[in-house]
Order: sequence, then C-alpha cells, then structure tokens
Amino acid sequence: MKRWNGARTTQVIVALACSVIVLVWIFILGQVRYEQREATEAAIRANTQRVMAFEQYVVRTLEEADIAMSYIADMNASRLQRTAQGQSPVTPIDAAIFRLPAIREINVINREGDLIATSAKPLPGPINLFHTDAFQWHLSRAPTVLRVNAPSRSRFSAEWLLMLSRRVNLPDGRFGGTVSVQIRPKELTDFLQHAKLDDTDLVSVIGLDGITRARREGNALSFGQNLQGKLVMQMQQKSPNGNYLGPSSIDGLARYFSHRRLSQYGIFVTSGVAEARVLAPVRARANAYFVGGAIITLATIFAAWLLVTFTHRRIAYETEILLTNKRLQEARKLAKLGDWSFNIQRKEFSWSADLCEMYERSPVESVITLNKFAKIMGQHGMQTFQNALAQSQSSGGRHEFELAVRLPSGAICHRRIVSVARYDASQQLIDIHGTDQDVTPRKQLESLQRQVGQLSKLDAIKAIAATLAHELNQPLTAASNYLSGTLRLISARSDQRNDAIVEALEAVREQIYNAGEIIRRVRNMIDNGQSRVVPTSISEVINSSVSLFEAANPHCKVTIEPETASEMAMAWVDPIQIQQILVNLLRNAQDACSGNPIITISTKRRQKGLIDICVTDNGSGITSDEADLFSSFVSSKEDGLGLGLAICRTLIESMGGRIWIEKTGPKGTTICFNVRESATAKPVELEEI
Repeated sequence: MKRWNGARTTQVIVALACSVIVLVWIFILGQVRYEQREATEAAIRANTQRVMAFEQYVVRTLEEADIAMSYIADMNASRLQRTAQGQSPVTPIDAAIFRLPAIREINVINREGDLIATSAKPLPGPINLFHTDAFQWHLSRAPTVLRVNAPSRSRFSAEWLLMLSRRVNLPDGRFGGTVSVQIRPKELTDFLQHAKLDDTDLVSVIGLDGITRARREGNALSFGQNLQGKLVMQMQQKSPNGNYLGPSSIDGLARYFSHRRLSQYGIFVTSGVAEARVLAPVRARANAYFVGGAIITLATIFAAWLLVTFTHRRIAYETEILLTNKRLQEARKLAKLGDWSFNIQRKEFSWSADLCEMYERSPVESVITLNKFAKIMGQHGMQTFQNALAQSQSSGGRHEFELAVRLPSGAICHRRIVSVARYDASQQLIDIHGTDQDVTPRKQLESLQRQVGQLSKLDAIKAIAATLAHELNQPLTAASNYLSGTLRLISARSDQRNDAIVEALEAVREQIYNAGEIIRRVRNMIDNGQSRVVPTSISEVINSSVSLFEAANPHCKVTIEPETASEMAMAWVDPIQIQQILVNLLRNAQDACSGNPIITISTKRRQKGLIDICVTDNGSGITSDEADLFSSFVSSKEDGLGLGLAICRTLIESMGGRIWIEKTGPKGTTICFNVRESATAKPVELEEI
C-alpha cells in the first residue's frame, strides 16, 4: 500500500509539474502572439494614417499645379485659338508669378504641337512636340484631366523632372493644345521632409502604368522604376485602397504596405514600414519571455524533484515507524502487569509474585515496608506516592502516575502505576490498591517517535530555517545599520519634531531585532528542540502582537476581550515565539474572512496551571478535508505552503503547550493554544498522563 501511495504521489507531482510547465508555455506563446498582433495592428493603423496624409499632400500639390496650368491656359487662350500660319514664335513665361517653388518649368503647346510659350531659359527656338506620348495622349482624350507623366529629362535643362500636363479645349470643345508644368520628383515626397524616417521606411507615388513617379526610402530618393507585374501592382489591382504584408518589389524587404489610388490622376500612393522594425520590440520581449519560461521550467522540474525526494523519504520514515510499532506491539505482549496494595494501618505494601519478579525480588519478599519501598523507588518515586496518597485521602478516586526505577541489576525501568482508594462505611480510608505495569517499551517508542519527529522536522523545516537565516540575515543587518545611521543623523538635529520620527524608527529597529530573534530561535529550536522560555506577561505579548498585525494591516482591527488580573498572570513562554504564533493566527483569521473581518482574542485560565489563548474570526469555517491543518504541507489557501500552522504547533509544543481547533463552522472558527502559567506548571503531556 505504501509503495502504491508513493508511486501515485509521484505521478501526481509529475502531472502537476507538467501542467504548470505547459500552462506557462501556453501563456508565453499566447502573450507573444498577442503582442505581435497588437504591434502589427498598431503599425498598420499608423501606416494607414501616414498614407492618407501622403495622399492629401499629393492631391494638394497636383491641385495647385492644375490651378497654375488653368491660369496659364487662360493667359494663352487667344494664341491657342488662332490657326497657326507656319510655326508660331515662342514667348517667355515668368514662373515666379505663381509663387510655387516646386515648379521648375512651364510649357504651352498649340494643337499643331508647336511650343508657343515656355519658362525655360534661355528662350528656345521653335520646337514641335506633336509626336510625343504626352501630346498624343491628350489629343486622343477629350476630358481636360491632369496627367502625371513618367519622369523624363527636360529638353532644356537635362534635369530629370516629373511632367504634369493637361488638355486645353477651345470654346467649341475642339482640341486646342496642352499645358504642362514640370516638377522634381522629390516634391511629391517632401511632405515628410522634416520627419525623421527609419532607413527602412518607404513612401512612393506609382503610376497605374507601373512606373514609379517618386520614391523615398529613409532619406534616399529615387524614381522611374518599372514595377509592371510586381506584387505591388497585383495588390493595387486587387484592392485599390488596402493593406498587405509582402516583400518590396525593389529591395525585397518585407514591409507592411498601405496604398490609396488617385484614379483621376492615374496614380496611387503607398507607404511601407519594415516588418522587422515593427516586431523588433516584440521579439526582444519574446526572448525575455522564453528565458523566463525556461527558468520557470527548470525551477518547476527542480521543485518536482525535491517533492518526489521528500515524498519517498517520508514514506521511508513511515515504513520505519510501522516496523518499529510492530516490534513494540510484540514487546507489549510480553509485558508483565503486577498488582499491589498498601495497608494504611501497618504502613506496608503487599506485592504480587509477578510484580516481585519484575522488580528482581524473590516472591517470598512480597511484603514491603515504607523504608524498603523508599529504597526501591528512590526519592522521586517516594514523593510521587506520597502525593497520590494525600490526594486519595482528600478526594479519593482513581489516580495514575509514572516514575522511573533503578532495578538491583542497574537497569532503569519505567513504571505506570494506577491506584484506587478503598473506604469503610464511615468514609475512612482503609487501604489503597492498584496495578504496576512495566512501560519501558512505551517509553522507548516515545523516544523513537521523538527521534523520527525530529528527523522529519529537521528535514522539512531545517532547509527553510537555513534559507531564511542565510537570505534574511544580510538584509536585516543592512537594514539595522541603515536605521542606526538614520537615528544618529536625526538625533543630532535639535528639533522636537524629530522625536516622533525617532520613536517610530526605534519601533522599526525593535521589529528588525525581533525578526532576527525569530530566525535565531527557530534554528536553535531545530538544533536542540527547545525554546528559550522566560516569565512573560501574556497581556503585553498579546498587545504587541496586535499592534504589529494592525500596523501591517491598518484596515483590519482586532478586539481583545477584557481579562481579570488573575487570568493575566505571568506565563512561562518564549515571548518572541508567542508573538510569532499570534501574528500567524491573526493573518490566517484575516484571510479566512471575506468582506468585513471581525477578529477577537480571548484568554481563559483553567486548572493545572495553564492559560488558554484563543483567536476567533467570522469566516466561513474549515471543511472536513482541511481539519488537519497543523500537519506540514496542509493548507486551506490556494497559494499556501501549509507550513504556518505546522510551525505554530512545533513552537507551542516546544514550550510545553498544545494547539487545537476549538470550534469551526459557517459562522467562524476559533483556534486555541495553551501555555504554562509558571515555571512550576508541568507541560501538557505530563499533565495529560
């Protein structure tokens, strides 16, 4: 059964560890995908806004050029209407009158294709442009729409320019010629001239014929690329106004593109941002997530290995205890139980034969006088019997006590003695009789149990105490040093307002000292299993614990029920550890409450020199599955380790007390522990025997 439990526990631990690892990686991958999606959507939104601004800029630039061309056509309307008598002379045009610095050249061509006006300098001679693509395009189309032609070299300046041309119709609707202005290609991308673009950012103006009118990548300008049949033209044909992710048709770099078609001008504008730049922060965070996930995975595997190791070790300890119990049960079967009687008048004992044999005496020596009894039992045994005799004379009833006896052979034998008084009709004590049992095997079992318990405690808690001592010692020391320095600085100033600050800092230093004391005393308890008990005022310990708890939890108040002076006698406890226990119980009570917590501390003095201290809350109570909360690794909290109450039990038992659940239910829970009222009071385990 134990082997099955061990295997089952191992399977559960491994399954939980795998579940944690899987959930962590699901979360990490989901988070990475979410951030990639958010970054992509944000980039597309920003890119869409930029291409819309770009579209407005291009439209505005072309509209200004169109207005200028309309004005020029009006200026030359009379010449365009006249039928040419031979080749018309070329007249100059002053481009400065339009106040458009983007215009580099203006040309007016009549219906015969002759250049009749230009802003070129020096003024050229007669030129016929009838067979040019731009002139033929307007000649074959009646609408007077502006056309953005592909970049070409100027006939006059040899500079690469972008020609914007439009048809001029006569009043009767017939073709009258063309007007054109030429601008540098960069003028269409200068809306971002004051913006700092990434080297991979891209904006461009592309004709529906596939020829690039203007292109800017970072701060590098270009034009004239032929993109016919490329991805950008395919996507423009598929969706005139849309977004897509793909490689650039020129440099092959993957970008998020947004484009808008200007159908009236035969062009579209596009803006692109590099996918690598958009996702760079996400990928950097993803690498950090992956490193964190790897660390969590390794930590989970290590924790699972530790739990499996501890589980197998605990099963080994339980197996050892079972074997020990089996041996002790067999020894108990062989134990002898003798009877005796004490005559009040004669002041002598009568032992049975088996009792004499257990005490290594001859059966003929069955009558034992008080003097011989004192020699056999020793001073402690004699004092114990006299106390039992006095109690029998005063109250009667049944009495049990234990003592240790050194046998003639030198062996120490532990005895459990039960006595019952017998009275006559007048209620006068006649004699006392009882049984005497050798409980040495039981004492050996208790010793073994303490040893196994010590091993378990060392195994389960020593690592925690050592870690706390190691990890907290340096920061506590540093905090204390900083605090001492601060106190010296404040104390050196003669300002009465600093008194409250000094008092508060002194309280902080005291709590730092208490934290160090907790660590040292826990380690000391693990080393020798004992606490440093001193006479302590229970009232002061309770008040200091409540103050410490309320300082950390100002929204939660604790009620202390009033006590009488007798109930508040000095207790034989370790004040630091009692404070630790109370603060832990108060925190648990707060966690158990939802809404408005009501927490009460009460005390009660009872017989046998013990004082009960109880913490009551108004929570939902403890379920049956959580009843053994004082065992290690048992917790009612989802994120609890199950060590708090186990440590409380260890601490209170080391001071001779015990801790228990007084009551629990839907209306709240009460957890109590008791302490010895004075140094003369016996520990709980001796009182219960």
